[in-house]
Amino acid sequence: MPQFQYEVKKGPEEKLSGTLEADSQRAAVARLREMGYFPLNVERVQEDGGSKALLKRAFQRIRLSERNIFFRQLANLTESGMMLTRALRTIAKQGENPQLVAVVDEIRESVQQGNSLADALAEHGRLFPPLYINLVRAGETGGMLDDVLWRIVAFGEQEESLRGKFVTALIYPIFLSIISAISVFILVSFVFPKFIGIFNEFNAALPLPTVIVMAICNFMGTWWWAVLLGLAAGGWGSVQWFRSESGRQQWDRFVLRVPVVRTLVQRYEMAKFARTLGTLLDNGVPILTTLEITADTMSNHVIREEVRTLHGRVTAGGAMSEALEQCAHFPPVVVSMFAVGEESGRIGAVTNRIADAYDVEVDRAVKAVTALFEPLLIVVMGVIIGFLVIAMLLPMLTLSSAIAA
Repeated sequence: MPQFQYEVKKGPEEKLSGTLEADSQRAAVARLREMGYFPLNVERVQEDGGSKALLKRAFQRIRLSERNIFFRQLANLTESGMMLTRALRTIAKQGENPQLVAVVDEIRESVQQGNSLADALAEHGRLFPPLYINLVRAGETGGMLDDVLWRIVAFGEQEESLRGKFVTALIYPIFLSIISAISVFILVSFVFPKFIGIFNEFNAALPLPTVIVMAICNFMGTWWWAVLLGLAAGGWGSVQWFRSESGRQQWDRFVLRVPVVRTLVQRYEMAKFARTLGTLLDNGVPILTTLEITADTMSNHVIREEVRTLHGRVTAGGAMSEALEQCAHFPPVVVSMFAVGEESGRIGAVTNRIADAYDVEVDRAVKAVTALFEPLLIVVMGVIIGFLVIAMLLPMLTLSSAIAA
């Protein structure tokens, strides 16, 4: 429960100060008056002021799964007839993540002050995307908040499922790459240099692979720390470049040129595009607002810009299918399905079917990329480590033959 620091008057001249716990600032003021005090100043204590709290806040984030659980709990409680503020208080008491609990408390206070749930969620725009906020606003306006919350739950769980497929597909390749890189680094920096001294004692002619590896070992033995610093600086620079708008545009454009990866990214973006568009249209959000929100949900910046161009074309009076036909990264089947949806007047239902179909395609594409990438990575790492081992064994065989002769 939040803490409030207060300054009150007990008598004509006597002043007191201290802290107390209350649900909100208004509740804290009411409690002080019930105690017979005249409040002069009541302020909420900022819990993130200390260095330990800042460190804890830096490492503690609100995960997508926790956000989905929040909406599921809220949908269950409101559907059972519980008042919104009481439902939010119940969720806050049951929360395990302190950051999420603080956010829910702030949302409840905002609703208690007379704001709508959509406006309260909009105060935390980094946690709740415009899609959710507009859906809640449409639900509150149409008196169907319960149904909207359940649709948000379904959408969030679908998003979590798609993201989980990507993460699962990347875990093994990343783990294998890290282990292989560490193995090569240890071999070149600490193990193989021990053999170099033995080779130098015999002053024998060494094979070219061994000479190359010896040069690498000599360099790494002296400058290994500089290599690590260079890798760290390169990694930091790459992250900063990726976070920049131009860097992200270049990366997303490059990804769409890689044959197998392009298919996976396009199917993932089509599933997200169709799911978001259909969910918003089914809840009565205007088409132009829907296109703006849908564009912001696209992960690939190139496809995002294409979706943003749809807004201008539809505003000019063009049909949705005709606007999609001019986009380079929208498959013909998506354009055809939208044309069917426009003719039948059931775009929302059609887009949901497109999303379901592409969810299956994303699953297949992830498996295909994983099946192709894992053996390729194993072969590349095997060639590198095999070259290093052979480079060390060749002179040993040569020296043993010379000694035997």
